[in-house]
Amino acid sequence: MIIKSISQIAKIDTNGITFDDGKILRFLECVETFQSLYPNSNTTCVAERDITAKPPFFEFFTADEHIKIIFDGKGLFSKSKNRKVFHDFQKQILGLGFRTYDLS
Repeated sequence: MIIKSISQIAKIDTNGITFDDGKILRFLECVETFQSLYPNSNTTCVAERDITAKPPFFEFFTADEHIKIIFDGKGLFSKSKNRKVFHDFQKQILGLGFRTYDLS
């Protein structure tokens, strides 16, 4: 499993997530992998998410590996800020036409 911080994301678009190191997580690959894990699902699900975890995360499934994006901001009010960034990230994914599965 690869663990990335939300701060390592350079770009999010309909193709997927590009990280600051150049690695690209492709949403369509995640959908295919999710559907192979859950054959009866007819969905555009790309990841699982858990806002109650410490730290909160989204875990994306690709054919080769899992990529976990954690919300690990530090400092004063970090818990509420991480929650806001988490919800904003979820809204971005929904806005692109994809879904995530809630584990919390």
